[in-house]
Amino acid sequence: MKKLVRTSAVALTALFVLSGCALVGQMSGGETPEVETTSTSESTSGAPTETTPSESSDTGAFAVSYACRMADTRTFAEAPSDLTEIWALGDDVTRCTGKSNGGTTFSETEQKALDALGQAATDDDKDAAPDDVRLADVYALCATPGFYFAISPGISTDEQSSQLEAALILCPEHPDAESARTSLNTYEANVTAGNDGTRFNDGVWKVGEEIKPGTYKPETPSDDCRWFRYDDKGEWIETSYDKTQAEIVVTIDAKDSTFESRNCGYWRAS
Repeated sequence: MKKLVRTSAVALTALFVLSGCALVGQMSGGETPEVETTSTSESTSGAPTETTPSESSDTGAFAVSYACRMADTRTFAEAPSDLTEIWALGDDVTRCTGKSNGGTTFSETEQKALDALGQAATDDDKDAAPDDVRLADVYALCATPGFYFAISPGISTDEQSSQLEAALILCPEHPDAESARTSLNTYEANVTAGNDGTRFNDGVWKVGEEIKPGTYKPETPSDDCRWFRYDDKGEWIETSYDKTQAEIVVTIDAKDSTFESRNCGYWRAS
């Protein structure tokens, strides 16, 4: 009897143990749970590497496209890419613009034109246009009759002078090239005369320091032209009110202190 009780107790204990194992298995879905492991070290072989985009020092050959405005319209329209075809349109063209393709490889002739333009854009001059844009602007002058400003109204600044010089390098066969060269030579002569004191505009000028003594005539005579010669005390020596002249001619003496011009424009030594 005692043996039977012990046997039953052992069997009951085994049953509880088996039941507990089955319960655990149901709770875990019958699968062994995965454990996430971390590593404190990084694999050098799998480390990401930085890539640098390839840079090219040559973005391609420079090219320009044109848009021109005709005499009977106010809008610009696409124009032929060949200058001779645009020139064939004659004075029907009033103005052309040039657009660069972004290329920065220039021909030998184009590089000479850039040299004539002078200093290119620098870090200190953020507003200056890059070379390809400046060159496109010069090609636009080549496409326009009279180089746009060269003949009428004429060159008035050093910048225009350098632009025209560059244009004559790019398109020496322009129909108005000869007249443009004459305009350029006239401007350069005017600059030289202004620098040496034998050409000057309206204003008050010190004789011997700013302008040279001599006989002068206004380049574009005007009925409103008034002039005055002063001594060192500021007194009039002679004025345009003192005499009537069919032709305006003034002789400035070396003893004069200053000379004043009003509404006369530029004077040139004759």
